[in-house]
Amino acid sequence: MPTNAIRIKTDPDFYEPFKIAQAYRVGDLIFVSGQAAVDDQGNIVGVGDFDAQVEQSINNLSRLLKLGGSDLSKIVKVVIYVTEMSNFPKVLELRERYFTSPYPADTLVEVSALGLPELEFEIEAIALADGEIVG
Repeated sequence: MPTNAIRIKTDPDFYEPFKIAQAYRVGDLIFVSGQAAVDDQGNIVGVGDFDAQVEQSINNLSRLLKLGGSDLSKIVKVVIYVTEMSNFPKVLELRERYFTSPYPADTLVEVSALGLPELEFEIEAIALADGEIVG
């Protein structure tokens, strides 16, 4: 039996002008596009404030997961992009604040720029929709 990919999106969908799907649920997995510090109107939140950008990005991620029937506790993999690796200690703090043990598999990458020049942080994720993480 074929598996469908069900699109998950907010309303409004601020990714629509960029021709990007926010997320898909495929079977018991949810694949979320990179979430950055952008509000529902497409405005950047926390320009020059790494912590505020992290909070908005995680809130966006959490919202999409909830729309797909999941939450932050069911994330199995994240990829985090930062424009300054000097923020690594803050990334460790965010792992403790937003995730629980067993922590998700994680890749951290420093990039020279993100999709919009004011962005300093972006996170993409894969999460379980059904089932639980055993660890």
